[in-house]
Amino acid sequence: MEPAYLVFTSAVPPRLDVAAWDGQAQRFFSTRLALLGQAGDGEARIRVTPPSGAPGERVLSVRPREAADLALAEEAEVRANGGGMVLLARRGQAVWRVAREGDDDRLALRLAMVVASVVLGPILDARGPDLFGVKTARARLEELEKRE
Repeated sequence: MEPAYLVFTSAVPPRLDVAAWDGQAQRFFSTRLALLGQAGDGEARIRVTPPSGAPGERVLSVRPREAADLALAEEAEVRANGGGMVLLARRGQAVWRVAREGDDDRLALRLAMVVASVVLGPILDARGPDLFGVKTARARLEELEKRE
C-alpha cells in the first residue's frame, strides 16, 4: 500500500511550477502553496496553507509511471464500475507523488487536488485502490473537515 497519493500526468517532461500552482490553488481552492526546498533526488518540500486549519509541509516528487500504478488504476476502475478515469491514467507517462502523513491527511489530499487540477490527471489512492478526480477530492476534503 502506497503511503501517498499519485497524480497521473501526461506532461512530458513533468515540470514543478509551484508559483503557477499557487495561483490555481488560490483561485479555485482558497489554498496557498509555497516551495520550501528541493533535494537533488527530485523531491520538493511544499508548504500547504488551507483556508482554515493549520498549514503544514508535504513532500512532492515526480517519477515515471510504473506498470503497478496503472494496474492499481485499472483495479480501481473495475471496483467503481467504470467512470473513465483510467483512460486519463493510461495517458499519463509520469506520476506526481504526494507523501501522506496518515490515512486522513487533509493537506496531502488538498495538494494532490491542486496538482490534479493543474496537470488534468486523476488521483490514485492505492489503499482502496481508488481513482478519482478533483470534484471527488473536494467532496472528500469537505467530509473530513466536517468530522473535526
